Amino acid sequence: MKNCKSLILTCTIAAMVLATGASAQNILTNGDFETGDLTNWVIAGGNASTLVEVQSPDNGPTLPGTNNAYMENYGEALGLTMKQTTPVGSAAEGIINYSYDLKLIEAAVGGVVFVEIFAEQEGVGIVGGSGLMGPLWPWNEWTNYTGFFNAPAGTDFITIQFVAATGAAVGSSCVLHVDNVIVESEGAVATEESSWSN
Repeated sequence: MKNCKSLILTCTIAAMVLATGASAQNILTNGDFETGDLTNWVIAGGNASTLVEVQSPDNGPTLPGTNNAYMENYGEALGLTMKQTTPVGSAAEGIINYSYDLKLIEAAVGGVVFVEIFAEQEGVGIVGGSGLMGPLWPWNEWTNYTGFFNAPAGTDFITIQFVAATGAAVGSSCVLHVDNVIVESEGAVATEESSWSN
């Protein structure tokens, strides 16, 4: 009987470790742009002096592939934005991990890149997040950025956005490549205990 109880305890602990250690999955769609287009991404803040498109064959270092998103802003005082919001119910209270590859090509006369990640609740709006990250460097080489934050209670979904911002001056610019965008919600993992009897 003692051995049986030890076996049950060991199995329960192993199940809890496996459940809490389960690998989270990317809750974004087309974060690697391998569809060849901007499916699931929303573009805002552009005008005739801006461009957002998928380019090939350049690719960020984190995942295999041939495509990346290219953002070009030569307008004055513009916040060219590429963003994605995950479906309601895709995130929960707990750790939100994020990762992305970025290559800055040009940022002049007040041009700067910002990345913003928010935890949101349906019908409420932003309830938490990592806030602003930027300006981001170095120039002309792919760099992987990773991090995490704690999403508060009530979190239903996540929004991540890349902002190529320019200053209010002639000659301001911000040009960059983005690839392999990953957002994972670990959330709270429920574990059920099982018992056996004979």
